[in-house]
Amino acid sequence: MIPTPRSAVSLLFRLIAVSAGVIGLVFFVGWAYAYHYFAHFDVGLMALQLPAVTFLGFAFWAFQAAWWLLIPYALGALALAIYEPRLRIALRRVRAERPWSLLQLGAVVALAAFLLAWWIAGLGATRFFERQQADRFRDLPRVSVWPVAMPEDEALRALYAELPTGVYRVLLEDRERLFLIEPPPDGQPARVAVIELPWREVRSVRVAP
Repeated sequence: MIPTPRSAVSLLFRLIAVSAGVIGLVFFVGWAYAYHYFAHFDVGLMALQLPAVTFLGFAFWAFQAAWWLLIPYALGALALAIYEPRLRIALRRVRAERPWSLLQLGAVVALAAFLLAWWIAGLGATRFFERQQADRFRDLPRVSVWPVAMPEDEALRALYAELPTGVYRVLLEDRERLFLIEPPPDGQPARVAVIELPWREVRSVRVAP
């Protein structure tokens, strides 16, 4: 059967809607992963100003940590393919008799999907942080920083004096700032202080593995 122009447009609209939903869910997973991960450092995403494309990488880490969810997804897709003719008849009946029920069901399914994504992202980010902490953040590069000038404040002077010693590790960097952490000694609390250093105050940097 050759599809009519109206049915072709309807099919295209559905494909676009499904694609937009999947892409939105992927970006949400990445955003939620980043939110939970940097929350362990008491750093908000608004302060980091991460580019949107960064969340795709965080989403990959989240899905990598929850790969086992592919099993129920594959089983559900298989069941849907097997029972699709029966479901199509049932959906047509429901659409004709109670059209609002489908909208309510779609809203519930979408909400459940985003809540599940939030939980998966938080679980993956927390486990990753705990592994890093147990290894004293050795996966982050060690850095020595030489500032342009020493500040007048005594507390900042002591901090800036430590920067060239190589005790800090790079948590994140962008075009304007460098975020550093000093891994706490063994047995110390989980919270790790983050130092935000503008690049304009940096004269030179040496990064070591």
